[in-house]
Amino acid sequence: MSYAGERGRLLVPLLAFLLAASAFARAEMPVRASLSAGSAAIKPGEACALDLVLDIEPGWHVYGPSPGDTGLPTTVTWELPPGFSVLPIEWPAPARFSALGIDSEGYAGRLALRVRILAPKSIALRGAVSIKAKVEWLACRVECMPGSASLEIRLPVAAATDLGGLALALLLAFAGGLILNLMPCVLPVLSIKALALTRRSPEGGRPVFQGLSFTAGVLVSFWILAGLLLALRAGGTAVGWGFQLQNQAFVAVAAIAFFLIGLNLFGVFDIGLSLSRLGGAGSGHAGRGTDRRRRGAVASSFLGGLLATAVATPCTAPFMGAALGYALLQDAYAGPTAGAAASLGVFTALGLGLAAPLLCISALPGLARRLPKAGAWTAVLRQALGFPMMASVVWMAFVLSGLGGPAALVSLLEGLLTAAIGAWAWGRWGRPDMPAGVRIVAAVLALALVSGALAWSMRAVVPSMEGARAGGQSSAASTGLRRLEPADAFWQPWSEAASADLRGKGVPVFVDFTAAWCLSCQVNDSVALGGRKVRERFSELGVRALKADWTSKDDGISRALADLGRASVPLYVLYVPGKAEPLILPEILNQAIVLRYLDENIAGRR
Repeated sequence: MSYAGERGRLLVPLLAFLLAASAFARAEMPVRASLSAGSAAIKPGEACALDLVLDIEPGWHVYGPSPGDTGLPTTVTWELPPGFSVLPIEWPAPARFSALGIDSEGYAGRLALRVRILAPKSIALRGAVSIKAKVEWLACRVECMPGSASLEIRLPVAAATDLGGLALALLLAFAGGLILNLMPCVLPVLSIKALALTRRSPEGGRPVFQGLSFTAGVLVSFWILAGLLLALRAGGTAVGWGFQLQNQAFVAVAAIAFFLIGLNLFGVFDIGLSLSRLGGAGSGHAGRGTDRRRRGAVASSFLGGLLATAVATPCTAPFMGAALGYALLQDAYAGPTAGAAASLGVFTALGLGLAAPLLCISALPGLARRLPKAGAWTAVLRQALGFPMMASVVWMAFVLSGLGGPAALVSLLEGLLTAAIGAWAWGRWGRPDMPAGVRIVAAVLALALVSGALAWSMRAVVPSMEGARAGGQSSAASTGLRRLEPADAFWQPWSEAASADLRGKGVPVFVDFTAAWCLSCQVNDSVALGGRKVRERFSELGVRALKADWTSKDDGISRALADLGRASVPLYVLYVPGKAEPLILPEILNQAIVLRYLDENIAGRR
């Protein structure tokens, strides 16, 4: 008995339906679908290869796009980023099958399809793009079983290290570094730099050497940070600018270090002057003592450069976002050496921008002469400048309380007290005018107490990480670190699914990528996003506000930042219905900027 033509096409779907139930009960799915990358990365304006594979159990077969007299075609439905398109799939020659006297064409064993996705010529700075495919098939033996699979793959965008793009990134990085000097999180370091420049005694050497040493400290710290970031990202860890502030141990150590620097500025102890005096004492040659003081001034400037980078990481200045995104999202697919060199170049430009003001003042005698000469007022300034450093300690304690909860905060406070005792002991008995034996005992005692403070903080901080996770967000919410409280109906927690669902419904969405340790984020929240006018305008226009809190490590947020071509916070994104690409607002906001974006892109389209 043979069925052909229209009668066969009507009969087979009914037959497949009747036999599918028994097949489901007696066997596992006979087809496994997978999607893998055939190209290392997506390059603008070029076709990227993907491999779509159907592994078919022995005895079963699936149909091609044209199954013949019977069967149902295998279909692939793509969900591509805006501007992308899929080229026609080249199917291999099918085999012929016959069942119950019905002839059909299809594939058995392993069906491998090479798919080519065409990328647009211009792609915004993205770390990776998501490509989704819905595959549907009908697998038949004697019985037939329908099946489907939803597949997704994320492919990096090969960053074009062309001279134009690199030059722009370097310029933005340098400008961002310059502006970073004006950010409030860098204020403590600015105070230390200003104090150093007032000491223009001959014993300190030429000012330009101190400026160069400070610049070297900044650059070395930026290179170390860049190397860590690139190594972690190459290993598959999604990290970005300020990633170390997501680590409790780093925050605790930084808080103790800033606390000791503040005590040094207050005059509780003075390592630098003590060492200088000790180097000059007992030497019959004044020149030798002067050389040691000069070396001490240069070393102090280098350490100041290291500190400048450490306290700069909580801030993101204008222009930095795009430059950091370019640097951190450079991947090895355009060439490992070229990508790493471009990334390090951007970090170098950022460091040069941060160090440029002090370097210029130290290198130009005319500018240096305009600075007030050191005098009695210097001691007052030194003590006054200790307060911004203590403000940094308070900030670090605030961050740590949210990361680790009350236990971590208490351990830090205990560590600070222990470190203060050690600093006081050194300041009291470690002076150069004290007997040598007393100074040795004071040094050992101070070192033991400070080391104990660090060890105690680490012992209590690390276990508290698991406790904070087990306790949910209650401890963080109680400290105010994560402000996404249930009572706040305006800001809702961000998730990739929630954002996609709202955008799919045609709802305008505003996403605030933020972190509690990001001081720029907190200033923007207070000055711009927390204003009554902004919230009212959001409500009037039906804009849903989502907050992506990156205070602790979150791979989903890291991926979202990379997709938007960024690797740092703050980042403010407005998704407008009908627009393929999201709008990215400036890193520094005020209410007028937010209202303008809303009125021009939401209200203006109605």
